[in-house]
Amino acid sequence: MLSQGSRFAFWRGRSRRFWRDTVEGYLFILPVVLGLLIWTIGPMIASLYLSFTEYPLLKSPEFIGVRNYVDMFTAPYLRVMHSLSVTLIFAAISLPLTLVASLGAALLLNQHLRGIRFFRTAFYLPTIVPQLAMVFVWGWLLNPEFGLVNATLQRMGLPTMRWLAEPETALISLAVLSLWSIGPTMIIFLAGLQGIPQEMYDAGKIDGANEWRLFAYITLPMLSPTVFFNLVMGLIATFQYFVPPFVLTQGGPLFSTYVYNLNLYEKAFRWMQMGLAAAMAWLLFAIILALTLGLFKGSDAYVYYEVRQ
Repeated sequence: MLSQGSRFAFWRGRSRRFWRDTVEGYLFILPVVLGLLIWTIGPMIASLYLSFTEYPLLKSPEFIGVRNYVDMFTAPYLRVMHSLSVTLIFAAISLPLTLVASLGAALLLNQHLRGIRFFRTAFYLPTIVPQLAMVFVWGWLLNPEFGLVNATLQRMGLPTMRWLAEPETALISLAVLSLWSIGPTMIIFLAGLQGIPQEMYDAGKIDGANEWRLFAYITLPMLSPTVFFNLVMGLIATFQYFVPPFVLTQGGPLFSTYVYNLNLYEKAFRWMQMGLAAAMAWLLFAIILALTLGLFKGSDAYVYYEVRQ
């Protein structure tokens, strides 16, 4: 450890160029640091305080302790636990479906065929369509009375469905609808597939492995870090699901699509209960953090990290 006098001597001995580079470095990172403090950390601290208050927006916040957190678990009319269970069910349906579909599309697009770049572009193209426009289009397609999907099924002699209009099928329909935007996840899987050395497949074929064994014993283990990354990011995104149920179903029918973020939005901007909404936001943060840490804690059992010499 340097003494106080040695520290002053250390800084005095620095050249003018050192001080210039140091000041320039801090100036370059200053916008990011200020943005983080003003737009992220500051609002988080403010929302944490508001979660312990009764804040009807048009009046000053009034400190009430942990009553908001108690009400979330004990007041049925808030539907916090119901919306959380709907979100969990949606995540259990949508997340595996998205991962499997994204991986399958990436495997198809990883083939060395003529014109494969066109198909890669076509598969990714729906992602750049604004989400709100996509939701309105699918709302029209799935309309039970004059939607194109039911009209096609009827023309083919197949039974039609009420899709978003029935409690039994509404949440599943939203989960299937989320497959429209698998482009980013598919691209990440494709990058992971292209990072697997071809020599490993050649060695497996020499040993007599078929396509299924190559996939099970080479592709999946080598791709496990990519799968884990997409799993974590998909989990976070799924718990923040909001736009499709807000636009298409408004949480119905019979609250079957009343996801957590929709409930939070209503408490904040319809009920004008900002303190309760802040508490709900922190509960959501705690749930996502706990699930993410749980995934990381158990990742060593199923994620293979190649050690390069």
